[in-house]
Amino acid sequence: MGRDTRRSRLVIAALLIAAFTLITLDYKTGRSATGARGVVHSALGGVEDGVSAVFRPIGHTVSSLAHPNRYHDRADRLAQENARLRRDLADDKMITQTGKELADLRLLANKGQYTMVPARVIAIGDVTGTDWTVTINAGKDDGIATDKTVLNADGLVGTVASVTAHTAVVRLVCDPNSRIGARLERTQLLGAVAGGQGPSTLVFTVYDASFRVQKGDRLTTFGSLDYVAGVPIGEVTKVTDVGGLSRTAEVRPYVSVGTLDLVGVVVGRPTVDPGDRLLSPQPAPPEPTAPAPAPEATLVPDAAASPGATTQGATGTSGTPGATGTQGGAG
Repeated sequence: MGRDTRRSRLVIAALLIAAFTLITLDYKTGRSATGARGVVHSALGGVEDGVSAVFRPIGHTVSSLAHPNRYHDRADRLAQENARLRRDLADDKMITQTGKELADLRLLANKGQYTMVPARVIAIGDVTGTDWTVTINAGKDDGIATDKTVLNADGLVGTVASVTAHTAVVRLVCDPNSRIGARLERTQLLGAVAGGQGPSTLVFTVYDASFRVQKGDRLTTFGSLDYVAGVPIGEVTKVTDVGGLSRTAEVRPYVSVGTLDLVGVVVGRPTVDPGDRLLSPQPAPPEPTAPAPAPEATLVPDAAASPGATTQGATGTSGTPGATGTQGGAG
């Protein structure tokens, strides 16, 4: 009995070894069973299929361990494709934004009859509070010279401080060393706008101290030999006095220097001062509301003065003479 059990175990072990060998050959070669292998396959097909179902996942795992770069390469390809798609989307968005900025800049140039060279901000200078400048990618070869006016679709950016062949440094309007002539829209009073109060606040000083500045007044450049007229600067937010000798005001600039990108350098001034054409239209003031008419008074006639009331009181309910006297006599 023990001998038969040992023999059975040896036979089963031999069959398992043969089946595993066939599975390995099939996995390595990938060819169909022929010849002697076909005969063995037909005899041990059931055992081979059962063992194959058990050991096939192990074979895939061993293969993945033997070729680890296969999956890393695929992940790298997917990451590269994702990055390329993101770049394409970013490029499309940038192209759309640049097109809009160019269109707005062209519209401003047409209104003011300016000849402008478009440029992009490529570097920011020292913005520690003592020097506010940016560098643009246009220079002498593009017709740009020092002291030229720089603007964007919102208004005045600054003036050109220095140039090279292909670049220029622009002194921003908020720079402490900047001082630009300005004109009030409402009264046409002249003055000067200076920086030094930070990127979001300018100081406007009226030349004639006998005139007052009001909150909400808007400013444009009045033009000189260095810069052109009519460029929007900003709006008065607060009125102050300095020693009673001049009228000054704080001004919020229209241009946000923290988001500068596309700008235009005016290289040709208009033949006629554009005035206030470049300022956006002011909203119409609300129409005054007419007072509501007073309600009509209702006149109530005096009962004592009413003939009908007298007759009714005299005649009683029946309306016949003497009825009231009869009732009173009966009482």
